Amino acid sequence: MNESLLVEPAPMPKAAKTWHCGTLTYTKAGVITLFVFLLFGSFSFNLMMTVVPSILPLKLKSLGASDVLIGTLLTSVFPLFGLAISPYLSFKSDYLRTRWGRRKPFFFFTLPFVTLSILLLAFSEDIARLMQRSGLLESLSPATAAIAVMSVCIVAFQFSDVVIASVYNYIFNDTVPVVLTGRFFGLMQMVGASIGFLYNFFIFKYAESHMKEIFVATALVYFVGIGLLCVFVKEGEYPPVNEKEKVNTRGFSGFKTFFRESFSHKFYWTKFAYSMSPALSAALWPFAIFYYKEMGLSLDYVGKAGAVTAVAGMVAAYFASVYIDRWHPLRIIAYSGVFAATLSVGNWIWLFVTLPPMAFFWLNMLGGGLIGVFHGALCSVAAVPFDMRLQPKSRYGQFCSAQSIVTNVCKMIAGFAAGCFFEFIKNWFFPGSDYAYRFNFVWSAAASIAMGFVVCSLYRQWHQLGGDRAFNPPAPWTEKGYEEVDRPVFVGTQVRWLNHALGMTNVMMFSTLAFMIWVAYWLWHIDWTTAFQVYLFALIPVSVLLYLWWVKVERAIKADVVRCAAGEPVKDGIPHHGIFFVKAIVLLLGMPVKIGLMIVAIQDGLHTGVIVFGIGAQIADFGVILAVLILRRLERGNDPMLDYDGRKTAVA
Repeated sequence: MNESLLVEPAPMPKAAKTWHCGTLTYTKAGVITLFVFLLFGSFSFNLMMTVVPSILPLKLKSLGASDVLIGTLLTSVFPLFGLAISPYLSFKSDYLRTRWGRRKPFFFFTLPFVTLSILLLAFSEDIARLMQRSGLLESLSPATAAIAVMSVCIVAFQFSDVVIASVYNYIFNDTVPVVLTGRFFGLMQMVGASIGFLYNFFIFKYAESHMKEIFVATALVYFVGIGLLCVFVKEGEYPPVNEKEKVNTRGFSGFKTFFRESFSHKFYWTKFAYSMSPALSAALWPFAIFYYKEMGLSLDYVGKAGAVTAVAGMVAAYFASVYIDRWHPLRIIAYSGVFAATLSVGNWIWLFVTLPPMAFFWLNMLGGGLIGVFHGALCSVAAVPFDMRLQPKSRYGQFCSAQSIVTNVCKMIAGFAAGCFFEFIKNWFFPGSDYAYRFNFVWSAAASIAMGFVVCSLYRQWHQLGGDRAFNPPAPWTEKGYEEVDRPVFVGTQVRWLNHALGMTNVMMFSTLAFMIWVAYWLWHIDWTTAFQVYLFALIPVSVLLYLWWVKVERAIKADVVRCAAGEPVKDGIPHHGIFFVKAIVLLLGMPVKIGLMIVAIQDGLHTGVIVFGIGAQIADFGVILAVLILRRLERGNDPMLDYDGRKTAVA
């Protein structure tokens, strides 16, 4: 054969990269389109959820509403509706089959009602005046009539809002490829942060004077954003509902199926118990603004602090998203929960110290907020993947709604209880004063400690069910007893970064000791005898003991790492490097804030403040050591997979 007649075959074109989620297949352009409309919908939804709740406490307070009414209306009514409505809607949405999907019909149906309810809130005072002129509320004072009408409008808003909120997060689970969930929720966190910046920096200072205009604009943005999501985001095809499922999900049988499956395993009971954590925290948010005002800050400064930290959060969220899958969202939340529990009492210092408002703003509110922004972004971005990685995909809405039952019951009780808590302190100890709001740390510390125990139990159970390598959500209703899930790559404990975390913590502990000696010298120099003696005979010796204790803990961890690398049994657990490293940076960066607070206290002649800040620094150091010891105990018996990286190494 003539070789000149041979023709080289044309090279095959390289196949375009694709991503999959169920029956959905995306090209790069498809992923971008999906993200754009999901993120714009998220922007409008989060704008509504940010603006409306932030202004209502101020408006109700200005009209003379009590803390109990504010707490009940803003933190108990919504979960009451959620308890009654959300489980049914979530359960039914899993089995709904329409040409538009199983989630979008709820978005479309609620769109006009949510929009209208926000507009009613915007004009609630005008409605109250019209009703008084017509004689319907003539027996009430103008303020009482306005509170009554606004209360009705708040209930209407929360009723319509709970329907969309019941299924809102499920559409991400059904449309976003699992390998992109970390990046997507990082971007979604950036969207939320952009809302925080724009709203807090430019708009929040007008919250009391221009509520109507702000609410009208919010309603319009919500209508457009959710409307576009309904039109341009496509859901995939789902397996048809068989006859057995139809029977088991109908009427009372559906009720039994819901509870039998959702509460079928101890792991889910524990996870649902942890869902009380955000509910307990949310009970404080209506009163946070009153705390900042008690500390001397104006709405303008509160808004600016929120705006600056939001911008930082936008950047942090993108980088944080990279680590969600590598470190696993449960590990991020569990480790963070441990540190939160041991450091939760930090705000007790403000019971005894009142700084000039600008010093409190720059050092505590803004400085502290910026230092912790990356860690906060990690926890925020991990929240939804936390549910997606631990719950059965086929029953995702059902399990989310079962979880919401626990969350909403807790919100109902916690919202009312928080209002009663502050009312009790105000009426019995500080009548006519807002000093009671400084006791917010009592509530947050109790919640953090309780939830710390719960999330540690959840983390241990996750390890027992397979952990990073083999966890599949328990599914007792299946033959296998579990439902297989996709697992993104993950990394084990990286010795290099663990050593960095230990080293930075060592520097932080030693810096506290040096800080105590420096303050004692300054106090001696300016002749503050009592404070000097407290530092010399109490605080400095305690700092020495804490530092020596930390050195012992650090050496024990390093010794266990050496044993593990040599294949020998370890004496205790080895903490994962991820959150430990992030928290070590946060703690080290917090030292300039401690120094700044001390300088202000001394320059302003706050003798008590100097002692309080010194004791606070030592309590924080004790909390750090306690947290590391708990993490060691938490990892006891688990393979740390030293220096394993799923992107480079195959699991043995």
